[in-house]
Amino acid sequence: MSGLKKVSLLVVGVGILVYLYKAYIQKPLPALVHGRVHPDFQEVADLYRANFENGEEFGSTFAAYYEGEPVVNLWGGYADVTTRRPWGEDTLSIIFSSTKGVTALLAALFVDRGWLDYDKLVSHYWPEFAQNGKDNITVALLLSHQGGLAVTNGTVPMEWIEEKPQKVWEFLEKQRPYWPPGTAYGYHGITFGLFVDSLLQKADPKHRRVDQIFKEEIGDKFGIEMYNGLPNHLFYRAARHEQNPLHVTLWNIIANLDPEPIMLMGNMMASGTVLMKMAHSGTAQLPSELSFNTPEYSRIPQSSMNGYSNARNLAKLYGIVANGGKTKAGVLLSQKAIERLKQPLTSGKSFDGVININFGYGVATFTDERGNAVFGHDGSGGQSAFADPTLKTGMAYVTGRLKSITVTGDRQFLQYRTAYYRCLQRHIKNKKVRT
Repeated sequence: MSGLKKVSLLVVGVGILVYLYKAYIQKPLPALVHGRVHPDFQEVADLYRANFENGEEFGSTFAAYYEGEPVVNLWGGYADVTTRRPWGEDTLSIIFSSTKGVTALLAALFVDRGWLDYDKLVSHYWPEFAQNGKDNITVALLLSHQGGLAVTNGTVPMEWIEEKPQKVWEFLEKQRPYWPPGTAYGYHGITFGLFVDSLLQKADPKHRRVDQIFKEEIGDKFGIEMYNGLPNHLFYRAARHEQNPLHVTLWNIIANLDPEPIMLMGNMMASGTVLMKMAHSGTAQLPSELSFNTPEYSRIPQSSMNGYSNARNLAKLYGIVANGGKTKAGVLLSQKAIERLKQPLTSGKSFDGVININFGYGVATFTDERGNAVFGHDGSGGQSAFADPTLKTGMAYVTGRLKSITVTGDRQFLQYRTAYYRCLQRHIKNKKVRT
């Protein structure tokens, strides 16, 4: 029986039990909601609170910037559901693949500085890379998941990134593309950070590691708190990441009538699929005693998934970019760089036949319902951060309860985004009246 059929039967089989649990047993935790919103965006705050009161949210943060200024900054629930530790304004949480989008902004900054060229071969900066069929991979192909390097021959220990970077580079240099580079795209879920972080370090005139590059070039300069690998002394501020219980995940699938999570779960459960091979590539699977909730793992910089931040800081970062890249502190990105980030480089189904995302220069790109070009990156469990340059908006959502098995966006985040844009229309009209 295929993985998809197994998952489908499982969904049907537990549907009634899940309904009973949801309706009669599950009790929402006391709603703890805090934050600040511009009066024109009160609808967003009301919706956010309602989702805590009805048990849809457990611990999260949502924020938005417009024209470089904060208009929404909300946080609520629990950083640790088990101990009832409240989620605070300065709580940091793992953002998983949304880290990829932040690193794409770093790569764009490198292009602005002349340290990197999207059109040059990766081997121009990293000569040893040009082995085993990788000699024709450009920086653009690598960033847009077209390099064929999503699947690796073996893995390396995660701790080698800190302790033995040379060993990691040697491992990456020996890899052979899983498909001919440039002929298709496939999500480099784990390997993106390994290859791109190495490239940035080699292209950097100071050869800094990616976490140091972000801190010195963006974080410190523009007042944005985001860590690629959380320093141990800040671990006490981290939210505990928790998977939704299986029955809750299945209920969400049933309630939303969404077949995509079933397909993804089926592909992840079925042995031999490309998606399964991707999941077991790059770095070795974590031993049971070393999880995302430990300082030993959290501190390791890996741009595929190990960034830590919150919605306020991510919205500020993308808000600067959406507002033209210029601030009183200096220029983060040029207008030319921002225009290039809006351009999709892929389209249609991916190599594995499951993912359907338009990737650009390290970011996901899409045209929203208003026809505006938007770019950014989602992350596992519901994380999202993006820039809308047309409406000069940066927006982000971060959650400690990992709810979504989807590539189309978390249900609660999509609710907040829709409400935000309704409010923004009124806000723009009100600004015109006031002026």
